[in-house]
Amino acid sequence: MKEIKVMVFEGNLAELARQGLGNAVLQDRFAQQKGFTVQQFAYTCAISRDEVRTVYGQAESVVVDFSIRVMRAEQTLFYEKLKDLASSHYSFVFNGVFDNGWLKYYDNAITVDGFVVDVEEKASNDKQQALMFVKLLARQLTYVHRDGSELLLDISQTS
Repeated sequence: MKEIKVMVFEGNLAELARQGLGNAVLQDRFAQQKGFTVQQFAYTCAISRDEVRTVYGQAESVVVDFSIRVMRAEQTLFYEKLKDLASSHYSFVFNGVFDNGWLKYYDNAITVDGFVVDVEEKASNDKQQALMFVKLLARQLTYVHRDGSELLLDISQTS
């Protein structure tokens, strides 16, 4: 078995967690060869709450920044998403354990429902690879724990 610290996949891991890791169709989306190892990952999210913890006002925009090393043949995915008018799901899997290329276990994950708003590519010493910096404008963040529990944060909603 191989453990990778953080990987990003196109797809909704929260959906897979709800149905169980044994769902073959969903599990195929999270096969190791379909993910990208994350080099850097950051976002800031702040929501206003009153003294009884009720959310009020609109949340600030949340931009998820991450960088990945990709093979030249794989770099079109995020460029294609720049043209999409619909949001997509991206799942960041922390401490994923893979057995024969299949996701068997993970500590936690964050699923981002959002739009790719910027892609920047930096040349690499290796002519087969590139370092890509991607920005996602989030509509929703779903925090998924390994036990299947989740917390949904809807950023696009106003109260």
